[in-house]
Amino acid sequence: MVTKIDFQLIPLDRLSAYPFDFSQLPFGILPDVEVADVSDLLPPVIFEHLRTEVGRHRMRVFDGQAKHALVHRYEEDRELPRDEEQEKSAKVKAELLNEVFACSRIIRPTRRLGSVSGILNPNGTVDQRQATFPDNALDVPEALKLFAFRNKDLENLRSVIGTFLKSMHGEYWPFRMAVQFYYMGYDVNDWKGRFLYWGSSALHALYSPNSEKLVRRIKAFLGEGELIYPPGEHPEFEFLAAVPTTVGDVIEDINVVRNCIAHGERIPDRYFRKGRDGLNGVVNYLNVLDDSLAFIVRETLRRILADNLIDNFTSRRVVSLFWKGKDL
Repeated sequence: MVTKIDFQLIPLDRLSAYPFDFSQLPFGILPDVEVADVSDLLPPVIFEHLRTEVGRHRMRVFDGQAKHALVHRYEEDRELPRDEEQEKSAKVKAELLNEVFACSRIIRPTRRLGSVSGILNPNGTVDQRQATFPDNALDVPEALKLFAFRNKDLENLRSVIGTFLKSMHGEYWPFRMAVQFYYMGYDVNDWKGRFLYWGSSALHALYSPNSEKLVRRIKAFLGEGELIYPPGEHPEFEFLAAVPTTVGDVIEDINVVRNCIAHGERIPDRYFRKGRDGLNGVVNYLNVLDDSLAFIVRETLRRILADNLIDNFTSRRVVSLFWKGKDL
């Protein structure tokens, strides 16, 4: 048996009025998963051999002295051949951290900082075997660029991770597909692509493929007055005036733009106007819709998990009955 250790590097909040309380680390998420300071486990020197292959800029996170990560430690039997049950068990363990990170993006989506996998040696050092690096070509929607994990986000992650894992391994296909397309939306660096992943696939799975029903149900479930930019959630609004944009303000426009993209039509000029002020200047209204779509999908998934509603998302028929039961 060997002890494997997987890391998903994450940013912890240092910018907001309530910076992260590092005294709470390590913070347990699951019995074998925690958020921890991994600076000593992942010193820059263990990545030095990768520098010539990936370049200086992509090494920027690994070169840092301070590193924080979701960490999963688990035992793995290296004896071969394995039977079917052993293979299944090994696969579940290897994929667990990716599933926890997917759930964390529902709670607090951040820029991807990279990941590391290796063997934990008896002397406490890590024999690094695999690494993924920040992708310079990928980014998150404008409003999420300063997002980092706060203490309350880790508490929220711990509270819903059991329900999330249950849904990912059960017959909850509308919910699972919505999660998959929401997660995949962060792997495209084009807002039109995100509109198709989030505005079509994810929202259709959660609400309805019918545009009129979709809009009505979103307004009712999240609330027309729900703020897209809650000041306490966005560090930039400690320096800027709050933006009072609500779900009711944008959902019709999201639907129009989504339909234009999906059906190959020209997006009307009115959607290219100024949307709000940002730290780097004027933010286009299409960026506001991108921010809003990210919020609507994320908040819908979060509430389904927090309120344990996943049994209502096992099939298209069950989803329809759930909304009809609410007269929607």
